[in-house]
Amino acid sequence: MKKIVLLIVLIPFIFAFQCDSETEPCGNFVEFQKPDLVTIENPQETYELGDVLWLTSEVDRNQFSTETGASIDLFQSNNQLYYYIDLQKSSAYNGYFYLYLNENTTIIEHGEMESNNVILVQEGNYFKSKIGIKLLEPGTYSINIYNIASFNPNQVGCNFTAYSMITDFNGLDSNLFTFEVN
Repeated sequence: MKKIVLLIVLIPFIFAFQCDSETEPCGNFVEFQKPDLVTIENPQETYELGDVLWLTSEVDRNQFSTETGASIDLFQSNNQLYYYIDLQKSSAYNGYFYLYLNENTTIIEHGEMESNNVILVQEGNYFKSKIGIKLLEPGTYSINIYNIASFNPNQVGCNFTAYSMITDFNGLDSNLFTFEVN
């Protein structure tokens, strides 16, 4: 009986290892360094409750990758550009916990926002955004960004190129900004 139970338990694992898995990534992925793409308009060490932390971004459609030597026209792609805001608040219980941004906690002057993703919109020869984060609770906060990347929610198949521009905050030489709200 033990052998039958063991065989029944092992059969799914045996079949799982027999399946071909796609190890090749889908599409073409291009990553390069592009500092200073996101600006904190009003950087301070301390804000007052009710203040707004403003983030702007302006990305030229024409990019140059020093890593590959390639010139890139972002308008030639059918992708949008976005960046993710990693907003955390310090807690005596958990160290830091992540905060979810929505229409009640942000002001969108230019661009769009889905969850903590800021979507830049095309204007002239640029992709642009300007959003404000309402500072509604006292505490110690950190905001982190990693890159501005391309995406297309309607992408079908593997015939596409995705871009990732590793960046930081303009004027801070860092992608992490920590501040207090009183």
